Amino acid sequence: MLDTGKITIPVLMAALVLVGCSRGGGGSTQLESRAPDETCPYKPSRSFPDPTHVSGFAIYEYRLGGNGVASDDGVIFSAEDFGVSGTRTYAVELDGHVYSITSTGFGYTGQGDAVTKLKAAINADTASGLYAYGVGSSFTVTKPGSPIAPVVGATTNMDHDGSNPSGRPIRFAEVTIRDASGTIVQCAETDQFGDFAFDLPKATGTHTIEIASRAFNDRNTAYILNSPTENRHYTLTSTVTSDSDTAGLFLRARVHGGELLGGAFNMLDQILNAQDYLRSTTGSCNQPGHASYFAECVPFTVAPLVKIYWKPGFSPGSYVGVTGAISYYLNGRREMYIQGGQGGNVLSSDMDHFDNSVILHEYAHFLEDVYGAPNSPGGSHNGDSIIDPRLAWSEGWANFFQAAVTGDPRYRDTYGSPDCSSACAGAYFDEPLDPVGVPPNDSPTLGALGEGNFREFSISRMLWDVIKPAGGVSQFSEIWRAFVSPSSGMKAVNDPFKTVGRFHQIQSDLRDINSWSSIRIAEEQLPGFRFYATPFTRKAPGTCSSSPVNMSPTRFSWDDGSFQYSDQYRSNDFYRFDHTGGVVRLELFYSKDAANPPDLDLYLYAQNYIYGRARDILLQSAVLGDGCPNSGLIDPENPFQARNGCPARPPGIPVSFGYETAALDLLPGTYMINVKADTAIRAGAATDYVILINGNELCPEF
Repeated sequence: MLDTGKITIPVLMAALVLVGCSRGGGGSTQLESRAPDETCPYKPSRSFPDPTHVSGFAIYEYRLGGNGVASDDGVIFSAEDFGVSGTRTYAVELDGHVYSITSTGFGYTGQGDAVTKLKAAINADTASGLYAYGVGSSFTVTKPGSPIAPVVGATTNMDHDGSNPSGRPIRFAEVTIRDASGTIVQCAETDQFGDFAFDLPKATGTHTIEIASRAFNDRNTAYILNSPTENRHYTLTSTVTSDSDTAGLFLRARVHGGELLGGAFNMLDQILNAQDYLRSTTGSCNQPGHASYFAECVPFTVAPLVKIYWKPGFSPGSYVGVTGAISYYLNGRREMYIQGGQGGNVLSSDMDHFDNSVILHEYAHFLEDVYGAPNSPGGSHNGDSIIDPRLAWSEGWANFFQAAVTGDPRYRDTYGSPDCSSACAGAYFDEPLDPVGVPPNDSPTLGALGEGNFREFSISRMLWDVIKPAGGVSQFSEIWRAFVSPSSGMKAVNDPFKTVGRFHQIQSDLRDINSWSSIRIAEEQLPGFRFYATPFTRKAPGTCSSSPVNMSPTRFSWDDGSFQYSDQYRSNDFYRFDHTGGVVRLELFYSKDAANPPDLDLYLYAQNYIYGRARDILLQSAVLGDGCPNSGLIDPENPFQARNGCPARPPGIPVSFGYETAALDLLPGTYMINVKADTAIRAGAATDYVILINGNELCPEF
């Protein structure tokens, strides 16, 4: 049901987990649960008769590419106006490093008040012994006893050595101010630049500023919490006295150390990035004449709240009985779980708090849950295998969405940290979603139309090809419309077996001016239900136009006949069965005329099934006559079978045939009939089969 390993090409770590899976693995699940804190009560901020004004800004440090160098300089600058024309370059030492600041003319291209922020950054680091004074043309930066000379020709980016990026602003986060007794006296929010400002009652005393790892506003809706039992958010704190105005406060969430606050705020910021992307690409999608317009598109505004559970040095697999590293989303619960390390290790273990591909992938599962009503079974998804097409669709969508938000057609999952050494940091998986030439992974077989419906990276590539800047055929708003169309979108449609086939069907039925046919064909995908959840009618035996059905099963070297290794595209057929209630008798007849005929088995699954899981198999056929009528072929599954169970064969089935049957009194509902070739018993060749349901023939609607 969920991923139990990291990707080697093997298995993708980011997972969708069904509610109802075992959650007994974590001791914390046995504790009394605490609800998350209420949001800060004073919104808008309070006003006071004789206020003290307080302002400042906050940033978070992060890592490049998931596990790269740390962005720990804590200052963001560009070419600033210091009140003089021309170009001037200054130097400042901070944290043991010399930075350069270049001002050009009177133009301002940075964020916030550069002079105020520079003062705050220097004065906040008392260990450096630096201070700043002056504004405009008199602005200088000095070290006690010896001014630092200007650095000529320096760049405007205050990087340590040209490789470390500047920190990023903590945007639209909740700010709480408490007095010495812990009582909340004021509330605020950071803005798009990480700036905040608020008033306090003017009085002697110290107040604590808490910037929370959560947001609940019209821009972002996410809580980063430590565990599903404690439900405590992370805070970045500072203190201020309220007897006089204070400006230029500087708060920095570190990337180093056990708290790793930078990780919490990075996840919060990635959710904001995702929502900003949705707003920017769909905001005008319902306005005729706009480039992003598509009929029945509903613009995205703001998402419901998602709770993200993460703890440094801790694997959330413990909550679902998995010992390995894993990040996942709980379908139906609006809860994401992000890998923070293992056994307290935040240096060399697997961590996902800076793996933006993983964070956004899991958030895409949340979006599909809310806006697409998915029915993926969740579970392991191999990076180079044919898998359940419901799972392939959900994972393919999530891989694509993270690429769309970042603008980088790549899925990257890393481990470790350079703080340990280069030997304990790297990438588990670094998959291009827009490769040149033949894709390295999950590539459909040429000419096997429909196989791409069973491959997740094929789906990811197809969606990227739709919107990519160079060569795309449409815009993200068309993909979004296929989710949210009130008449036939993924959420509106009554389909318990949603796959990319359903998605393509929606896109085609809405009669867009943009054709996706060439992109679908390139990835061997088909709209509709030819290879999965195939609808059918029932007619008198021998009257089906498609009778009998042909199957050409495959057997690979590792195929042991188990469900795990069965080719769901070639060695299985799946039929959607809408039942009105009552006894159902299924009969399977299949040809044994070939030199090495396959052995076919018949299964009936519940609606929300996991392929091969015993408790989801409602019916499994009993072998009554393998090799009828007494051809001498003995089925290894039942070597002592009776030879008198051979029924009258229907038209289209040769004299030598296999026969299996099953019956059960079923409640009304939708089920899945599965014909599976047991390739472990006989490698098999192409064969024909007929299914009877209560004496009538199943006629596929191909």
